[in-house]
Amino acid sequence: MTDPRRPVRQPDEAEQNRVRKVVHCHLMDVTHKGAQSVGCTGASFVMIGMGIWAAELSELDQKATAQLLGALGVLYDPSSNDGQKRRAEKRRNQAVKRLHAAVDITMAEPGGSA
Repeated sequence: MTDPRRPVRQPDEAEQNRVRKVVHCHLMDVTHKGAQSVGCTGASFVMIGMGIWAAELSELDQKATAQLLGALGVLYDPSSNDGQKRRAEKRRNQAVKRLHAAVDITMAEPGGSA
């Protein structure tokens, strides 16, 4: 089980939008370069990358990764209603917090004595 005691930084909406723009810019650049290197389309490169990132996340917490991906599926499904999307956003948020906690535990220095 991951350690939920460490808080996750949650910036305001303006900062979130700024960060999204920076991340989007970098992802587009990497996608362009990677697709050229592999010799595929950007969409193919992204789908390959999604599989790799899902595997990386599942090494931290398989259940949280499945919860995150399932929630994203509901959020982007055009047949989902508002209630389903609100519940999916709550599950997505919980999964992200669990994954952040798992990263913190993985990267923490061992300390103390048992």
